[in-house]
This record gives sequence, structure tokens and C-alpha cells, in this order.
Amino acid sequence: MKPSIPIVVQDLAERLRSEIVPELTGFRANNVAMTAAMLDMLGEQWDRAAAILFEENNALRALLLQGGVPAAGSAQAAETDLRVSALEAVNAELRQSLIDLQTALEQRDDGEAHALNEAIWAELRRSVERRLVASANF
Repeated sequence: MKPSIPIVVQDLAERLRSEIVPELTGFRANNVAMTAAMLDMLGEQWDRAAAILFEENNALRALLLQGGVPAAGSAQAAETDLRVSALEAVNAELRQSLIDLQTALEQRDDGEAHALNEAIWAELRRSVERRLVASANF
């Protein structure tokens, strides 16, 4: 049997809520309830982390290409290593290149630069939206 991390984490969170929290009061009850909520968020993020990073890395590469900036280092080619740690490393490289591109664009005063800068900001907004945690209610 292969354990499904999101299912296991969800089960742990539910056990905390239904079996442990009712036995506690005050700070301890709140602390365990918050831990259960964080486990819910962890399970959700675990399930979609690679997909988010894969999608974002492709979007960042497209913006860099549009700006005439080739991605550097390991960020040049499409991912072959789909581990979250590898995708995050590529994402960091792409973001650094994007910062450099955006800095250069902000020095220009032409329509093409403004349009690309707006496209970059739109992607950064989408990046935040991708990472929103549905189970977070605060």
C-alpha cells in the first residue's frame, strides 16, 4: 500500500479536531485546532506544489523569452526533475532573471516595455492566486 500524503495529513487533522481538541480547553485546545488547520493546508499544498511550480516556471520562461532574455543555468530547459525542491530551485533562478528584466524595462519609456512590464505584473498576481490555500479561512 502506498500512503497518500494528502489523505494521511487530512486524517491526522480530522483526528486532532474530533478526538483531541474536545478533551482540551483554552490555549491548548486553540493550539491543537490551529495545528489541525495547518495540517489541512499542508495536505493541500503537498498535492499541488509541483503543478503550481511547473506552470509558473513555464510562464516565467515565456515572459523572459518575450523580453529577449534567455533563462540562465538550469532554468533554460523544460523540467526533467519534477521534485518540488528542483522545481523551486529553477523557479528561484527564473525569478532572479525576471527581476533583472523588469529592472531593465522600468528604465525604458516605450509601449513595448510598458506592455511587457504589465504582463510581468499580471503573472506575479497569478502566481499569488495559484498559491492561495482554499482551506485557510483567516
